[in-house]
Amino acid sequence: MLRAINGARAAHGAPPVRVGSALQRAARGHSRAMIQTGSFDHGNWYSRLRRYGARGHMLGETLAWGVGVDGSAESIVRMWLASPPHRATLLRRNFRRVGVGVAIGSFAGFGGARVATADFSGR
Repeated sequence: MLRAINGARAAHGAPPVRVGSALQRAARGHSRAMIQTGSFDHGNWYSRLRRYGARGHMLGETLAWGVGVDGSAESIVRMWLASPPHRATLLRRNFRRVGVGVAIGSFAGFGGARVATADFSGR
């Protein structure tokens, strides 16, 4: 997922992001929680990221889910690029760190679904 995110950022002139450990924990936890509860929403993402210790003047989050090829990292990044608000988050030049969480399980009636969270921070 990191490679797909940074590939999209490079293709659009944005600098690469590096993994931030607090963001990684937050993203993994949120993806697991969405699979367990069957919910698909951000909730109070800002407070959640701060609770995990995320730092930065700017924070952002994108979510996606898919099954089969639609759940691949490349497909998820294409979905984010096709959505103006997600695209803006994904390509924000000030973001320097990312945490990615992908949980796999039954979701919305589909087995083997991948639920992805990408949490970003920057200056």
